[in-house]
Amino acid sequence: MIAAPRLRAGVPTGYAVGVACAAFPNQLPRAVVVQVVVCLVFGAVGAGIGVVIARRRSVHYRAAGYLAAAALVGWLLWQNHLRAAAGVGPVGPVGFAVLVGVVGAAPFAVAVLWSVRLRAAVAAVAAIVAAAGVAWPATARPPEESASYAQRFADIGSRTPGVRVYTSLSDGASPARRAAVAVDRLVAAGGLARRAVVVAVPTGSGWVDPHFVRGVEEAMRGDSAIVAVQYTQMPSWQSFVLHRDAAAATTAALIDELHRRAPSTALRLYGQSLGTVGVVAAQRRAEELRAPIAATLQVGTPAGVALAGPAQLNASDPVGIWSPRLLVTPPDRAATAPGSATPRPPWVPLLGFLQATVDLLGATAPPPGLGHRYDERQGSDLVSGLTARGALPAAAA
Repeated sequence: MIAAPRLRAGVPTGYAVGVACAAFPNQLPRAVVVQVVVCLVFGAVGAGIGVVIARRRSVHYRAAGYLAAAALVGWLLWQNHLRAAAGVGPVGPVGFAVLVGVVGAAPFAVAVLWSVRLRAAVAAVAAIVAAAGVAWPATARPPEESASYAQRFADIGSRTPGVRVYTSLSDGASPARRAAVAVDRLVAAGGLARRAVVVAVPTGSGWVDPHFVRGVEEAMRGDSAIVAVQYTQMPSWQSFVLHRDAAAATTAALIDELHRRAPSTALRLYGQSLGTVGVVAAQRRAEELRAPIAATLQVGTPAGVALAGPAQLNASDPVGIWSPRLLVTPPDRAATAPGSATPRPPWVPLLGFLQATVDLLGATAPPPGLGHRYDERQGSDLVSGLTARGALPAAAA
């Protein structure tokens, strides 16, 4: 019989603790493949820490095995509970067997393959990856890619399309200039004559959620105008870190221009994700100008951004709770969206932050109603005051 490969002191226990951390309850339904990766990464970190702090030479295979097995069973129970609430199929026996097999075999496979040559190769790859991560510039996307957001906005399918106006970064070098171009186009298209005039603040990349646009237009039967002005062309997380003020400045400039050209027009303000920063800034600027605001809606507001009115936040959206404070304090923002009523996981210091961070990486992958994805009720909620029967003009009643 071939003897089991020897593991250094601290590796089994540290690895099992890492796997247990990876299996702690999270917010979003997680694919088995993703969970395998998370377990291996957390397990590797735990094994490394175990080697550093281990003082005894004994290797507790059995205790470590019990801990890892119990953690994986707990993960399965939580995942299937979460998936049932989300309307997603459960983790099946085959998937769970793959998870257990890979996670259980990984440390022994590494012990067998580990050699001086392999260590050198791994160190070289790790150095390259680390260097690439540090050197990767937070640069803007190519203009042709960002310009496509204007086309995507125009091409959103709707049964009753209304007026849509989109101003890209290429339309003006300053927020004031882009705002002026946007209002010129809105006036030319007859947008100010529509019953619902909506300022939609894009996400950091310039994207406007098609579900929102359809929700507004179909609720208003096309009697709507939606205007959006791009403020950056970066992924939202980069914009949030580096250029958060751009959303505020651009939206405030648009409020200025609209108030100058149409001071009596009551606006409706909408923003999703980083766009919620623009909603807060627009409200503040409108108050200063005493400009009429008919309604506002913040959707998927990132933690750290104030809620200044009606808001939607899915129970499974990590964007609304993720911040460094989650390391030591539980989330203080409750779910407010009409999405899937998924259970919030228990919070434990450090683990709550780590699991929310992993969820954050896949927050836009689920269907609307889960994670950082929202459905047409965004739009219908924003114009609900107009679509209520008593608020309709007599001709439309």
